[in-house]
Amino acid sequence: MFLACKGQNGETDKTVSVREPANNIEENIYRCGDSMLAAFKRKDWMTFVKYNHPNMTSRMGGAEAFASFINLQMKQIPDSTIQSITIGRILQVVKTSKDQQCVVEQNMRMEQQGTTLDKTTYLVGESLDNGEMWTFFDASTKTGLLPKDIKPDISSELKIPASKNQVN
Repeated sequence: MFLACKGQNGETDKTVSVREPANNIEENIYRCGDSMLAAFKRKDWMTFVKYNHPNMTSRMGGAEAFASFINLQMKQIPDSTIQSITIGRILQVVKTSKDQQCVVEQNMRMEQQGTTLDKTTYLVGESLDNGEMWTFFDASTKTGLLPKDIKPDISSELKIPASKNQVN
């Protein structure tokens, strides 16, 4: 449904080197994705919700209800659990007659009780203004919602990989 981030230990972001935007659209995807994650790290839930896909926000009862839900959920996770969360590579950008859509990696490192989990999930992004502003939803959500449930007109050209987990 959405990504989760509480704290950051300041470790170097190892994904930056693979982030080489090919054009302005990709720069905007990174800008919006990074802004979304920065809001999450600051616990600025209303700004975070602004970068979530409108259908997801609507399903959650609107912006204030969604932000409140995230706030309550995140209070259950110790600040030290999430070590880092970043936007990784843009895997695909597709232009449709109505919008532009993309698939982008989201990389998260979590640590709990001496175990480290590196998790890669995939966000679907949508822009309705020729690639300037992007909103996202997690395509690998565990809520039982499929990407088509959130965005019924998702392009059949998008190839969304399965999530990856690596325990260290």
